[in-house]
Amino acid sequence: MLRAFHSGLLTSVVLISATAAITIVTAFIGYHLGRESLRGVSQPVVNPILGSAVNANDQTQGERSPILDEAQIIAQTKARIAEMTEGAGEREIVPAPTTTNEPPAAEPEVSRTLPIVAEDKGVRLEISHVDTIGQDLALHVSLKNDSSQGVQFIYTFLEIKNDKGTLLSALTEGLPTEFPPGSDLVKGTILIPKSLLGDTKTLTLRLASYPNQDVQLQAANIPVE
Repeated sequence: MLRAFHSGLLTSVVLISATAAITIVTAFIGYHLGRESLRGVSQPVVNPILGSAVNANDQTQGERSPILDEAQIIAQTKARIAEMTEGAGEREIVPAPTTTNEPPAAEPEVSRTLPIVAEDKGVRLEISHVDTIGQDLALHVSLKNDSSQGVQFIYTFLEIKNDKGTLLSALTEGLPTEFPPGSDLVKGTILIPKSLLGDTKTLTLRLASYPNQDVQLQAANIPVE
């Protein structure tokens, strides 16, 4: 029984010794590897004069940067300030551009004389006068076909725009759709709701024949009275 006790104790001592040896060897290897990986690396030295970090152990430089003399630094700073001051004093002063109180160029006057006539391929459209009928602005027009070909108009395609380019809706009264060759003068009215006009000053009218739009009748600068 005593022999068994000594055998167990010996085994425990061997295991403890092996564990300690392995721990020591592992620590040594870790320390050695860490030292090798950090070789040549050190905390950078910040130079407040040059404004950059200098590696004190940089093998490519071979030696530390020399420390500048404080008096020399102050002298260089004063010289730099004096140089900048002289440069600012010699800088050419450009006077600010003067503005003149010239009146703006006058816009070309728009002709608002009635009647206004539009003619194309022997077909004549005339706007004789403009007035108000109820809540509508009325353009009193006349159409005549002096050509040798019959002309057809569909007034759904009549375009009337204000001076801002906005398309306005309109109705026609008294104007036929068919104009045979050499037809007589026909008078009618184009009605535009005044609620759509706002501050409109002039109108533009465009009427094209149907279906090929061979005849194009256009009248611009129609005054709104």
